[in-house]
Amino acid sequence: MMDNENDPRIADAMKFLRLTTDADQSNRSEALEDLKFAAGDQWPTEIQNSRNLEARPCLTINKIDPYIRQVTNQQRQARPRIKVHGTNTSSNEKLAEILTGVIRHIEVNSDADQAYDTAFDYSVRMGWGYFRVITDYIRDDSFDQEIYIRPIDNPFTVYFDPNSILPDGSDA
Repeated sequence: MMDNENDPRIADAMKFLRLTTDADQSNRSEALEDLKFAAGDQWPTEIQNSRNLEARPCLTINKIDPYIRQVTNQQRQARPRIKVHGTNTSSNEKLAEILTGVIRHIEVNSDADQAYDTAFDYSVRMGWGYFRVITDYIRDDSFDQEIYIRPIDNPFTVYFDPNSILPDGSDA
């Protein structure tokens, strides 16, 4: 058994994490500021501290929150759904219907709406949001697995490949 400190895979992973953190640091810090601003933390720290010392109030009238809720509520009312389309034959259309049904089962079984809503809310508030697709065993004594769509509650735990070129990140 290898010691984790001497494992070259761990060293490579740590090196890659440093690379991704350095490449995206300014974007992440601005996203954190956006998230705080949307939550109502809209006063600069220096001014807030000086007003607190002088026992003066720091009133915040958060005018951005209603707009955020308007956009996220529109998404909840017109939920995007995954639909598979056949290419050119009737057998492909039948297969597309079957696959659409399987995907619908995965979404319902996973409560995927929660994952979609969380990812969309973060994307509106700070610029990006994520959800994950995972597999899990049906029971402890079974080899059968189900596919689930799960939310990622903290998008700062996801690091994007800085070597990715395509805008959708499909080459990451």
